[in-house]
Amino acid sequence: MKATRNRRILIIDDNGAIHDDFRKILSRGKAHTNALDAAEAALFGDVPAAPIQFPEFEIDSAFQGQEGLALIEKSLQEERPYAMAFVDVRMPPGWDGVETTAQIWQKYPDLQVVICTAYSDYSWEEMLKKFGYSDRLVILKKPFDNIEVLQLAVSMTEKWQLYQQAKSHLHDLEQRVQERTMALQKTNGDLANANELLKIATDKTQKMAEAALIASKTKSEFLANMSHEIRTPMNGVLGMINLLIETPLTAEQREYAGTIKTSADALLSVINDILDFSKIEAGKLAIEKVDFDLKATVADSIALLAPKAHAKQIALTFPSLENLNGQLTGDPSRLRQILLNLIGNAIKFTETGEVALEISRTRETETSVELNFSVRDTGIGISEEAKNNLFQSFTQADASTTRRFGGTGLGLAISRKLVELMGGSIGVNSVVGQGSTFWFTLPLTRQNASSISVTKVVPPVKAASSPSTPPSQTRVILAEDNQVNQLVGVKQLKKLGYTNICAVANGLEAVVAWQHDPNSIILMDCQMPEMDGYEATQKIRGLEAIDGLPRTLIIAMTANAMQGDREQCLAAGMDDYISKPVEVDQLKEALEKGAVQESVRPSENKNKSSPLTCHLSQKRGSEQGLLA
Repeated sequence: MKATRNRRILIIDDNGAIHDDFRKILSRGKAHTNALDAAEAALFGDVPAAPIQFPEFEIDSAFQGQEGLALIEKSLQEERPYAMAFVDVRMPPGWDGVETTAQIWQKYPDLQVVICTAYSDYSWEEMLKKFGYSDRLVILKKPFDNIEVLQLAVSMTEKWQLYQQAKSHLHDLEQRVQERTMALQKTNGDLANANELLKIATDKTQKMAEAALIASKTKSEFLANMSHEIRTPMNGVLGMINLLIETPLTAEQREYAGTIKTSADALLSVINDILDFSKIEAGKLAIEKVDFDLKATVADSIALLAPKAHAKQIALTFPSLENLNGQLTGDPSRLRQILLNLIGNAIKFTETGEVALEISRTRETETSVELNFSVRDTGIGISEEAKNNLFQSFTQADASTTRRFGGTGLGLAISRKLVELMGGSIGVNSVVGQGSTFWFTLPLTRQNASSISVTKVVPPVKAASSPSTPPSQTRVILAEDNQVNQLVGVKQLKKLGYTNICAVANGLEAVVAWQHDPNSIILMDCQMPEMDGYEATQKIRGLEAIDGLPRTLIIAMTANAMQGDREQCLAAGMDDYISKPVEVDQLKEALEKGAVQESVRPSENKNKSSPLTCHLSQKRGSEQGLLA
């Protein structure tokens, strides 16, 4: 069920003039902003921007805290709740603003509150003692800026709206998961444990989503926290369902489990799109400039999408990889993301025929080259009317497109913003019923002279890597505070043949376990209580230097997946990085490095330690001296 749009605002202040001020600001915001735009256009000779459509607010007034609470209760009874309130601090002789807010939140915890004060009546620490930590609260100092008031009204009513939508979607998700759980329980009682783990993961997803949607002091903190808190339970969901699918199941059970996996993969894809879009909108996405091989970047993109084209019996053609030998400087990961979006869309919207990637030069000098990438398909095509909004956020050609093909409508918007951030341009040519050609240009720095000859060929089949059995005696320390993810990690390790596993709940216990056997490999979570993964890694590196020990392989296995998190892990002394949700193949590849490292260590250092129990929390007092 879609949450109803709500722009109701309650003003609680004992000064009638303040009420008039708020009403003028919130009702004249549109005219004021348009006047500023017109003045700016006249000053700089620009064409005035199109008028901005500000929302219309429904404003009610209360002059004391008790009166405000009564209006809140009335709005809830009428099922027309307020989205936010501006609350004055000093309102003699009744409740002050802090007490008023506390009383309102007991009845209606969803209300977004702006505390208005001209004095330091309460410190931030005093408010935290009163309310506890809450991102429903903002402090506005008097005299306040008109634009700031208007921005707060727009953003906080929109924040309330997003929170209501999230609760509705989460309710639907819970209902679907419960139905799947009940079906699995009826089919086979042996799956009860897996169902319980799935319920735990779902409950944690709900708590994370509720917290992430309303908790944000800054955009960067909000995005990083959202990414981490979503990936943590998703690691439990995807990891456990992948393990479950590989167990003996009936055909019906396998169908149910496959549906859960497909839904979870789709949810993760939507989440990744939203996070990418949010990072771009917040200005937190930086474009890298690193040396890369154009051939490898194109080959990786094609290899990922070739199976989808093959499944639909669509020909996927692209430039000859042997001639794509461009050694360039730019952001290969973002170029790959754009290619995956455009080629993936072309495959999705094409039922018969072909999808073709073509690459050509449009400009070049001795030090730079501008490349034109085009993705042509023989799909459904796009009307002239739909093309006008195609690169806008959350937009697809029409509602029937979403129903038939799915998707968030963010892929093209993200691609457009990435291309523009890299200094290029993007567009589309299309005829309904005949197909489309999406193109984009990118200016890149040249490393060496290169020649790109474009020839369409059939995509090669990527050969599978030969299996590698890890040494069963290799000891692995799994540092993970989340119980579900700890269980998933142990199961994945055992699947790969690692049986000597020590699971610990924080960095302190990881250091103690390592001191009992420095020949271990460590899978290190980053955010843990008592001692986080960064500090634990630095402690181990210091002890290695003091005792002259070989370097231990430490692999970050973390839900921190924002730009810069990998670099932070490596800077702390870790050797490798895997982001959650963790794929078994990724884990295998990282651990095989440890097998090589183990094989070259002096033989007299191996297997000299006795088996160690991993329940270290109970012994921390006696073993803490080891860390001094």
